[in-house]
Amino acid sequence: MTYLTRLLVFTSIEEFATVLVQRGVYFYTREALGFGENENLLLALCMGAVYVIGALPSHRTAKWLGNRRALLFLLACQIATLALVYHQPRGWLLAVGFLVFSGLNAMMWPIVESYISVGLTPLGASRAIGKFNIAWSIPVALAVWASGPIIQYVSAGLFLCAAGGMVLAMTLVVRLRAVPEHLAADHPERPSPERLRWLSALMISSRSSMVAGYAMLFVLAPLLPVLLSRLGYTVVAQTALAGCLDAGRAIIFVIMQRTQAWHGRRSILALVAILIPIGFLLALSGGRGDLIAVGLVLFGASHGVSYYASLYYAMVTGNGAVKSAGTHEGLVGAGFVLGPTAALVGRELGSLWHLASMGILAGVSPIVAFGAVGGLWPLLRARHRESEQSRIDPAD
Repeated sequence: MTYLTRLLVFTSIEEFATVLVQRGVYFYTREALGFGENENLLLALCMGAVYVIGALPSHRTAKWLGNRRALLFLLACQIATLALVYHQPRGWLLAVGFLVFSGLNAMMWPIVESYISVGLTPLGASRAIGKFNIAWSIPVALAVWASGPIIQYVSAGLFLCAAGGMVLAMTLVVRLRAVPEHLAADHPERPSPERLRWLSALMISSRSSMVAGYAMLFVLAPLLPVLLSRLGYTVVAQTALAGCLDAGRAIIFVIMQRTQAWHGRRSILALVAILIPIGFLLALSGGRGDLIAVGLVLFGASHGVSYYASLYYAMVTGNGAVKSAGTHEGLVGAGFVLGPTAALVGRELGSLWHLASMGILAGVSPIVAFGAVGGLWPLLRARHRESEQSRIDPAD
């Protein structure tokens, strides 16, 4: 098994186990504990907060323990936490255990992302990140689809299945390098300062769309079980429909990994900034299973572009540093916080209007606007600077 293959197999197993918990928990709380929209949204909000807290200091953990030992430590803690939740999957212990797990998980992923891209040229990093994105996105869809039958037949066994997967993933970490080496700053394939400035503008655009997309995703994740159950779908059918989002994202990752035509292209990110809210609104307010599925696929694919671009531009401009990946994951966590917060505020507005669904849409509308404006504005500013520079250059 090659070094990159080992990392990719680890990523697939670990992501499958992670998603069984982080996405499956909302179907579990709805099915086994009777949680409604408010309870699931509050749980998602708290998860987002601890995800940010866990992701941002990841580089310090890696520096303190070394990358490999940090991974082993964080995996062991996650496994222990899931074992405790399995033995008492009710009340405060479930909530606290889920939040502790999420914080540890957030601290782990930036270290993995650094392993994937560190020491590689920009083109090599793009290909490796593409393989990494495929390695984690396909198991996401599979885990969401699998969570329904697992919850139906073994209920809290969901957490034990996740812990077992992490034990298997842990065996692959032992042979990783203790501390990987970065690409030299003077390497001939490192981008020029001008190119780095342009890539930074694209990174800001893709990050804005990504954060808004994750906020919308974590409005959908806790609400879909309630919405689909009201439409008469069983828990197995609910998770099958919800997995359409992840299938759309996985497909776009495969396409982006096979071509570099999107590198440095502002038009791709401009289109994404528009399509993400369209897919989200269709999924949330479609009212029929087929329309919801179409909206989820569109949302998943467009959000996948923003995620891939954001991680690629961050790791190229940051030279594969854990800190760059930590910032990336911290922004993911910010989306986890913003979405449920907006939806909860919207529900309060809806209670005043006696229209809960309209209230949620009103609460989320600032995030939709932020995603569109934040995705387009850096591209327009970069184009304006380009125009100014072209007018100045001939006179030099």
